[in-house]
Amino acid sequence: MNAERVDVSIIIVNWNTRDLLAQCLQSVYDTVNGLDFEVIVVDNASADGSVAMVQERFPRVQLIENQENIGFAAANNQAMQISRGNYVWLLNSDTIVLNDALEKMVAFMQAHPEIGAISSRLLNKDGSLQDFPKTYPTLINELSRALYIY
Repeated sequence: MNAERVDVSIIIVNWNTRDLLAQCLQSVYDTVNGLDFEVIVVDNASADGSVAMVQERFPRVQLIENQENIGFAAANNQAMQISRGNYVWLLNSDTIVLNDALEKMVAFMQAHPEIGAISSRLLNKDGSLQDFPKTYPTLINELSRALYIY
């Protein structure tokens, strides 16, 4: 890790999602206030102009250009090796960051140092809560989820 720390390193792995990535990055820069942050985009050999878009529209982004698709997990690890954040936020390129979500997560983590990881609330395009598995998929857990018994 580099010596000069920032509050948060935002890591985004990209593969051929130029337009979604542009929306995601714009939402980060439009909504994150009051935190010292860095954005690291790892491009897994996209052929859609993603790299040029990032270079032209988001010059503050640290861009890692892989010559082949090394996969999602390996690309995240690649970025984490150079990240300087006290916290690391793994963000999907199809995400739109709303309001002060990152600030709230950092404040929560600072208030609860015993916590190792958190996730933000995931919303659908219409603003409704996105249903996602909260537990390991066992028969009982899946039945509970299907019957809305949490």
